[in-house]
Amino acid sequence: MLIKNPKFEISAVSKKQYPTCNLPEIVLVGKSNVGKSSFINTMLGRKSLARTSSTPRENTPN
Repeated sequence: MLIKNPKFEISAVSKKQYPTCNLPEIVLVGKSNVGKSSFINTMLGRKSLARTSSTPRENTPN
């Protein structure tokens, strides 16, 4: 897959907000502070398409 013009569409919190286009989707799953946003930015060659935090979140017990 060649990604030519990546852009942030929406941060959906309910099913009715999901995009309706028929383009391929990729899902990344992981706990906080594992580098999901950094991975997205690296793979797309962009510095800030996915927002990253400069300060790590404190680990809380489960």
